[in-house]
Amino acid sequence: MGPWIASIASCEASLRLSAVDPTGKQPCNPIHDVVPCPTFPRGRSGGLMRTGLKSIPLLLLVIPGCSSPLDSPSAGPVLDTHLQGVIDRELSTVNTWQTEIGTEPRSSEVERALSHRLEELEGLTPVPEGSDIDLDLGMDLHGDPQRQIPLVLQDAVSASLLNNLNLQSARLQPAIQREEVIQAEAVFDVVLGAGYTFTKTRTPNQTSSIAALNNITGGSSPVDLNPTATSIRNNDAQVSLSKALTTDGEVSVSHDFQYQDNSSSGFTFSPNPYWQPSLSLDFSQPLLRGFGDKVTLAQVAIARKVEQESIETLRQELIDTVTATETAYWNLAFAWRSLAIQEWLVEASVELRDMIDRRRNFDASLADWAQAVATVEQRASDVINFQQAVKEASDQLKVLMNDPRYPLAGETVLAPIDEMVNTPIEIDFRESLLTAISMRPDVRNSIFQIDIARINELVADNARLPELDFQAQVTTTGMSDEFGQGMDRTYGGDFISYVLGLAFQYPLGNRAAEAGYRQARLERSASMIDYRRAIQATILDVKTNLREVMDNAELISSTRTARLATAESLRALEVERDTLASLTPTFLNLLFSTQAQLATARSNEFQAIVSYNTSVAELYQSMGIILDMHQIGIEMLDEHSSWGSVLEPDSPPTR
Repeated sequence: MGPWIASIASCEASLRLSAVDPTGKQPCNPIHDVVPCPTFPRGRSGGLMRTGLKSIPLLLLVIPGCSSPLDSPSAGPVLDTHLQGVIDRELSTVNTWQTEIGTEPRSSEVERALSHRLEELEGLTPVPEGSDIDLDLGMDLHGDPQRQIPLVLQDAVSASLLNNLNLQSARLQPAIQREEVIQAEAVFDVVLGAGYTFTKTRTPNQTSSIAALNNITGGSSPVDLNPTATSIRNNDAQVSLSKALTTDGEVSVSHDFQYQDNSSSGFTFSPNPYWQPSLSLDFSQPLLRGFGDKVTLAQVAIARKVEQESIETLRQELIDTVTATETAYWNLAFAWRSLAIQEWLVEASVELRDMIDRRRNFDASLADWAQAVATVEQRASDVINFQQAVKEASDQLKVLMNDPRYPLAGETVLAPIDEMVNTPIEIDFRESLLTAISMRPDVRNSIFQIDIARINELVADNARLPELDFQAQVTTTGMSDEFGQGMDRTYGGDFISYVLGLAFQYPLGNRAAEAGYRQARLERSASMIDYRRAIQATILDVKTNLREVMDNAELISSTRTARLATAESLRALEVERDTLASLTPTFLNLLFSTQAQLATARSNEFQAIVSYNTSVAELYQSMGIILDMHQIGIEMLDEHSSWGSVLEPDSPPTR
């Protein structure tokens, strides 16, 4: 099998894991058909699908009819009634309620009061929606003007999936585990054996005699048998086929071809030299301890569970990478807008400084002008810090993307072009918890651990039985001075030998096996506790992230109201500035501070939107569905796929 890669595609019925079909008509991966394929409509924000969880079905990890993790080792985690009871107990107090988060709230009192000039206030606001953020970032490390490259969120996510170094390693692990499954299954392959030996022996013999009848005397007299030496040349060739059975027995067929020349002085053998072929059938089978495919196939089943665990671990790496990329993208977008806000603040203060300079001979003092100059220079110096923040945020995103088009060592700065907006989502609390319990890789892995513990307990229980092994052998032999005739006599069945046997063994007290069984039961209990801990951690994560989404949605409304109020205050001050007969130091300080307040209010509004978008991503991460929201699936390439050079991990696989 080939390595696993992440791909952005629709849900396919073949080798896919947790992929999503936008039509909702195609089935999910049959290997993991334990979870139905949910449907998620696409949202607006940067291609991110956030329009709601309303369409998520009730996802339960239930396999009807599954009673043993050995019954269907490739069907995903086995959730029996006991584990279902754990879920029901944890969610017994959670009521179903549904709410829409992030919708435009009803107008605040400030917005209603300023409704007649909202368009004017939006124009006065720094970095209004739809602004072209093309800013000067200063010089790069080579002394050249800093270059920029536009980037959309979906392209950033795609690059991270293909090139992220953590995923480079993680996506190989399922393939590695798949090879271990094959190794475990290979124990039951047919084994071909062959061998040849040549033996030459020459040994001295004792002198012996026998009584022989004397025809002349009518009596008996001894006759000496005095072969001084025995010389034997033996050529022996063997070929065999053997196979381990899933019942823990073994069957083998062996053919032996022996050619012997016996030369003893004083004796004549017939036939000599001669062929002595033989055919043997051997069978051995445990009858108590180790009997049955449940025990024998345990290691194969465990290897498959570990393979599925590695797939879930890869899903977790994908989920974390997508979430981190999305967060880094919005942080970079915020850094760009913060720089744009700061440059707006510099321009506003420069405009006010120039106006004061023109009125120095009229009503502005040198102190007023000096204060304006100091404010401009301070704000201009802050631009450098904001430029540095943009470059650092760009490098953080480059690390996650690891895209050869945007190397980390390069001085090109990434510029997000997605609009910073908040798209509403619909949430059902209980349904969200059930979805998280079904989809989170750590919860699924905890169930796999329970499955493995069950298998180990079954094996340990069987190990408490006595050893009672059955053995049987049947052999047929032939002999002739011609090979063909010797084979005919072998298969003729005139010389057949049988062996039947039973071997019994049982340690008195059986302490080791009993202790192993108790250990297996304790380990299974520990895995159940770990599962409950995973459920609780899931509930905590979902609740925490859901609160953050709701709080950040409210924060967007609050910061928008604060920004509009501050913009109205600045508008009024600018009107007063243009009509005021003289500029007092107090008025100038108020004007400068109001400009800074509007910049801060706009920055807070952007920060609230970023926090909302990242908290939504973290909510989907805690529910284990962020891959589905991006229509990302896992596909196994076939074993003939080309993976390029190991020394060049950035080379994309080809099919």
